[in-house]
Amino acid sequence: MSEFLSRLDFAWPWAWLLIFLPLIGRYFLPQDREVKEHVRVPFLPELIDELKLNSQPVRSSKLANLVFWLVWLLLVAALSRPEYLTPPQHIQKPMRDVVLILDVSGSMGKNDIQGGLTRLQAVQASVRKFVAARKTDRIGLVIFASQAWPFAPVSEDKQALQTRINQLAPGMIGQQTAIGDALGVGVKLLDSTTNKDASKLAILLTDGNDTASQLAPALAAQLAATHHVQVHTIAFGDLNSTGDDKVDLPLMQDIARITGGKSWTAANSGIALDSVWQEIDAITPVQVKSIGWSWHIPLFQWPLLLALALLILLAAGRFIREKTA
Repeated sequence: MSEFLSRLDFAWPWAWLLIFLPLIGRYFLPQDREVKEHVRVPFLPELIDELKLNSQPVRSSKLANLVFWLVWLLLVAALSRPEYLTPPQHIQKPMRDVVLILDVSGSMGKNDIQGGLTRLQAVQASVRKFVAARKTDRIGLVIFASQAWPFAPVSEDKQALQTRINQLAPGMIGQQTAIGDALGVGVKLLDSTTNKDASKLAILLTDGNDTASQLAPALAAQLAATHHVQVHTIAFGDLNSTGDDKVDLPLMQDIARITGGKSWTAANSGIALDSVWQEIDAITPVQVKSIGWSWHIPLFQWPLLLALALLILLAAGRFIREKTA
């Protein structure tokens, strides 16, 4: 009982001042007295004693006053809006926003991964594991080839994100590689999130060098640093290839250095790629903020119903007395 009283609150406590309103109306406001004619009956006291009428009005008046004050007290209590505050429930709020920036250019369709997988299939498998492990992070997805597209918003909906990852295909938006544009889109996606207190992380994976960006990769890295976005980079595929298919390792390292991230290389092996994602998961621990919520349960209906019940009982009692009189 003591715990219940300690959690009882009133939304409108000032309403309790109305408890004195009937007294103010009775004793401080001017009363209109009716002019009545009286008839003198010398034997009235003896008649009252004979008919035993002297006690009933007093009892009736006291009962009416008692019921009035009880009903008035209950009505004022209901008006003050009593509420019960539930014990706080702790909710964990994600404090890290992550954007995956994945290369889907034509070269990601090369079937040179151990186990007979294409490069993109190996990436999809590793990314799905990473997303499943980050249960509380808000994660979005940007894909790039000749262009860069935001493919999934930053959110906690991991099921929808996994569906979008499964939809990736090599060359779906071109054959070239626009690393700078992709990083710029990733920064914009992170900057548009509503969770302004969260830290921002981008993970950029590609198997080539920049051949189609309108935004220079170095400038995109500076933009990311200005917006406090840490970028980890992963160079994937055949590290000994030449031409446009050769991964620009110095560029990937510069992007990571400028933004305060780390740079990894993963050869044509799904196992090597899995280990990179595991390392990223290890060095970026989950960040959550615990928030306590208390729910307000309204209780005004109980004094209101009790006041109504008293009025009904009073009316029923008066009706019965009149019928039996």
